[in-house]
Order: sequence, then structure tokens, then C-alpha cells
Amino acid sequence: MDTSKLSRYDWVVLGGMVVMFFTLFFTWYHVENLQRFLNEAPQSFGNVVIPSVTLSGWHFFAAVLAWLLTLVAAGVVLMKTLPSVTFRLPVPEGVAGMVLGAIAFVLVLYRVIAVPAPADAFGRGAGVFIALLATLAVAVGGFLKNAEPR
Repeated sequence: MDTSKLSRYDWVVLGGMVVMFFTLFFTWYHVENLQRFLNEAPQSFGNVVIPSVTLSGWHFFAAVLAWLLTLVAAGVVLMKTLPSVTFRLPVPEGVAGMVLGAIAFVLVLYRVIAVPAPADAFGRGAGVFIALLATLAVAVGGFLKNAEPR
């Protein structure tokens, strides 16, 4: 694997994919009303401890699909580092990375907008916003890769 063939924009795409993978383990949504209720009425429950309810990116198909799209974009970038593989796409690799990153961005944006039901009980965690930035990095990395001179 010859990583000297990678441009800085290729590294942006790879970094975005890695960050997107790790954000799947972060909290994307957490229950807010349960905590508020427990804080208002702690005497009625005595010593019962109810754990907080959180949902990570792995709970949502759109989030996992977005990560798979960034993984494919990273795979397209990494194919040129393998010496024995000749891989040709019908479009430039920058365009492929940009389109895959843009689709992943839209999927994560959907998860930002569409809070799980009931919507008044859930709050957004940091993971969904970091994932949004990671998919944006993949799309921008592909765009800038396409814009650089060949």
C-alpha cells in the first residue's frame, strides 16, 4: 500500500469516514422528559435508580447506511494505493466521493430533523451533529479532490 499517492483531500475523505464510524458509538438521542420527571419527584421512587435512556447511531438504519456510504468513498480513495489493482470508475474519484458524501450527509441530516417518536421526549446528542460534520467532510473532500488539477 503506497500512501504517498494520496492527496490531502483524500486524507480528508478517509478522516471523515473514520470520524463517522466513531460517532456511531456516541449518543445521538437521549430521553429528556424521563430525567426531568425523576428530578422533580425523587421522593416517590425511594432508592430505585433508573438508568438514562440513550440511543446511539447503531440504532438507526440511516446512520449505518451513511457510514457505509462513507466507507465506500474511502474504499474508492484507497484503491489507488494498491499497486496490483487497476480500478477505473466511469466518473472521477473526486466526483464519486463527493456524491457518496453528499448522500450520507442527507441521511444524517434526516436524522437531525426526524427525532424519534415521541418527539417531545427525545433530545439530540452530540453524536448526530459530529456525524453531520464528518459526512460533510467526506463530501467536501471529494469536491476539492475533483477541483484540484490532475
